[in-house]
Amino acid sequence: MSDEFISNFPQRTCEIIVTTPKKQRDVAAREAQECILAGGGFYFRRFGNQPRKLHIGTRIFYVEEGYVRGFATVSEAFSSDGMQCETTGRKWPRGFYAIMAANSWKWIRPLVYKGFQGWRYFDGSEVKIVGDWLAPKPLEMNDRRAAVAATKEKEKI
Repeated sequence: MSDEFISNFPQRTCEIIVTTPKKQRDVAAREAQECILAGGGFYFRRFGNQPRKLHIGTRIFYVEEGYVRGFATVSEAFSSDGMQCETTGRKWPRGFYAIMAANSWKWIRPLVYKGFQGWRYFDGSEVKIVGDWLAPKPLEMNDRRAAVAATKEKEKI
């Protein structure tokens, strides 16, 4: 088989899903806000063990509050003795790090997904992107129903 044929054959990209722990949600929101105010920046995610299929271009999806909320695209990936978060000053230990540009973040229509520890491979081929890194966080379906109901009540008044 020729190299040209192989390079033209569509390659399935690997995607990963992780959970933002409850105690880190406020920090994650603050990091996102700082990146928006600065006009850009980077996020990183530490993995104790390197996911074999993680590479530049991999999308990392995030579960938060029982929903897959969005993803960012890996721009760098490497092993390191540690890193320090510029927002919190926290020093993270040795591990494998994925770096993602803040402006690669995409909000998706929230998908119900139970949080978990660690990471998993994920098929994000069916997600619907609903906003970029500057857009507000989308509401869950229950919140949307409540917002629609509240709007209808206001219209009656």
